[in-house]
Amino acid sequence: MDKNKWIGLTVGEVLKQCNCENSLPEYIDEPPGKLRAVKIICEEDGHKTTIVLEIEYSLFSDERNWSFDLIKKQKVVKVYLPGESFYGDI
Repeated sequence: MDKNKWIGLTVGEVLKQCNCENSLPEYIDEPPGKLRAVKIICEEDGHKTTIVLEIEYSLFSDERNWSFDLIKKQKVVKVYLPGESFYGDI
């Protein structure tokens, strides 16, 4: 899996390429309220892999409630595969 092909795309574009555009990702916010990345299950060539997409700009919400449409518009700046760390294990 070539994770670099997703850098520069939007979260929505990656979700579509991973065949999970209708699935809500798991949100990674650190500190609480500051969304920095999303975790998805990517299906590619018949294989499912959990990946983390770090976004360009952190989105803030006191209630930790982000618009999925807004998240899908965020640019991906880094991708983490299993075994690579982003604020803990993925």
